[in-house]
Amino acid sequence: MSDHQKRGNLTFMSVLKDYVIPFLCPSKYPNLGIVMAGAFGLTFLIQMIWTGYPDEKLFYSKTSLIGYSLVTLCRLLALLLVYVLVTEHYKIGEHHTWGRNPGLGGFFMAFLVGVPSMLISVGVHNLFIYLELKMENPIPPQLYYYVTSEKSVYGILLLLVMVVIFPILIEELFFRGLVYAVIPDRWWLRITIPAILSTLFAVNRLELPALLVIGICCSIVRYYTDNTLASCMTRIGYFCFRILLAPILSLQDPDLVQNAIDYDRTTLYSSIIGVSLGIVMMLVVIRQLRTVRYLQKNEDIRCGSEDGKPLAIPLKEHFHVDFIIGAAFLALCWIMS
Repeated sequence: MSDHQKRGNLTFMSVLKDYVIPFLCPSKYPNLGIVMAGAFGLTFLIQMIWTGYPDEKLFYSKTSLIGYSLVTLCRLLALLLVYVLVTEHYKIGEHHTWGRNPGLGGFFMAFLVGVPSMLISVGVHNLFIYLELKMENPIPPQLYYYVTSEKSVYGILLLLVMVVIFPILIEELFFRGLVYAVIPDRWWLRITIPAILSTLFAVNRLELPALLVIGICCSIVRYYTDNTLASCMTRIGYFCFRILLAPILSLQDPDLVQNAIDYDRTTLYSSIIGVSLGIVMMLVVIRQLRTVRYLQKNEDIRCGSEDGKPLAIPLKEHFHVDFIIGAAFLALCWIMS
């Protein structure tokens, strides 16, 4: 064998050893890829079973509150399973996923963020519906929804638990807890990545802009308060103020309008005002939340605390084959919807 062939074989073996094999093997660190592969892989499996199972073989309709609650519970349990497995395998502490106590003032300000998040998200939703009608595009369909209205006590309790309480706790724990903890410690990454992934997890084209707004608001609260329960308070505030302010600014039902001419102009103008007012309010609240983070940083320096220290994960550890698998499952969820 010539020297040139030997050098070629050495180069091939070094590339295989240094790049290919590490890319195909699971990382030794907790990373975004393994989280995405687990969560979106299970979500895609549940989606295929749900859409492929015949409706006539069920004793309830898939669009009933019971059917919606069942598929929602399965999807949430998939997130919870991945959360438990990843945190236990990689020994991720609760101070990384849950964060630390921002104080009563921090929780109160997080709850108040629900006001601008509601104004912006509802306004964006209504403007999105109007834009789709104006461009004569078909209204995007929803994959998971319910059409029945429950007025019984048990129906209201089921609605409260499966539409509000469980999704808020589990989704925030996963996206603003686990996902937030494993991504690099850059403010723009820790705000945008959990918001984008939580939005795409819903597989809801109709609510896509509104969900992205809510996700960004919750991620901002999580970043500045360093607490996952604070982002839960933001979503609770969103639901509370959405009910209280419904007479002033309510979600536009796309089934009630056929084209842009039928669109209520009052709803259109109130949506524009709501978005503008919500942005101003959000900027004011962010300024106050920055004070909370500033005080936490000073307390860490003064006490030498390690609670606010992020996980030391090299950037290249996020891009293994599991990242490609997770992105592929996420794309399949949307393609098959």
